[in-house]
Amino acid sequence: MPSNAERFVTTHRESWQRLDSLVKKAKNSSIHLLKNEEIEEVGVLYRRAAADLARAQTRYNNSSAGRELVRSLNDLLLSAHTLVHASTPVNPAHAWEFALYGFPAAFRRQWRAIAISALFMLLPALIAYIAVLSNPASAPLFVPNSAIQQVQERANKKIITGWGGNNDFEGILASPAISSFIMANNIKVSLGAVAMGITMGIGTAFMLIVNGMLLGGLSAVATNFHVDLLFWAVILPHGILELTAISIAGGAGFLLAKALFAPGALLRSDALRLAGKEAVLLLCGVAMMLVVAGTIEGFITPLPFPPYSKLAFAVLTAIGLVAYLRIEKFEIRN
Repeated sequence: MPSNAERFVTTHRESWQRLDSLVKKAKNSSIHLLKNEEIEEVGVLYRRAAADLARAQTRYNNSSAGRELVRSLNDLLLSAHTLVHASTPVNPAHAWEFALYGFPAAFRRQWRAIAISALFMLLPALIAYIAVLSNPASAPLFVPNSAIQQVQERANKKIITGWGGNNDFEGILASPAISSFIMANNIKVSLGAVAMGITMGIGTAFMLIVNGMLLGGLSAVATNFHVDLLFWAVILPHGILELTAISIAGGAGFLLAKALFAPGALLRSDALRLAGKEAVLLLCGVAMMLVVAGTIEGFITPLPFPPYSKLAFAVLTAIGLVAYLRIEKFEIRN
């Protein structure tokens, strides 16, 4: 008849082996590449193993087999502790791996939160667009007066086509005033969307809604003044990346909110720690995207190319972004 210790091992061996396999997988391919459900599973199994270790120390530490069990569980928890609690050392090779594989993997893990974030921005943008389009007098509710006046100035000069330079609508949008305003606003919104996750997501949602209304209102102003072609030709080449980055940042904020509000089987502290790691990964990716977007805004947007060519560039940017976010790391095993 098996002893109590043997029955204990038989009951819990499978979960210990699963935790061990996940720890080894993370060490071999980096935690950045684990699936979302695997990361959550690590937290649950770690908590269970810690409880099992406490029971083993109390009940079975008076025999050689029991002491061996305690030792093996302690080793397992030490390995898992590094995965759950510790930070990854800074290493240039790790940085390249993260940029190429880690961030796309994190994006795919958290696509639901990111999609929700995008809806919080795009639906208000649509509402603001319809509101300003149907009632131009409502534009100041969504857009700064300075931006409205600049659009109106270009429309009054009958400049509805053209490209580049200082004598058309694009020149105004590419000017330091508007360009800096848009870039600074997107950076502020991205950082704020993540940080406001600690408000149970209320602050994150608010920032996304306000930014969406700004976008929708400004695009409607351009439509009302018949300069929407040039507006989108200036905005979309870098805006594809910037708007996606804001959506990702909002998704990171909602991850923190979920950890606080609904930690599930994890302790709230563990859930918040794991969500924080994911949020940092996403925010690092957002920073990369904003750097690329800023480069496009500074060097591509001001070039004297026709609007349709810039819209074509925006389409290529979107295709490239989708392809990048679908990159997966394939390991060849002997």
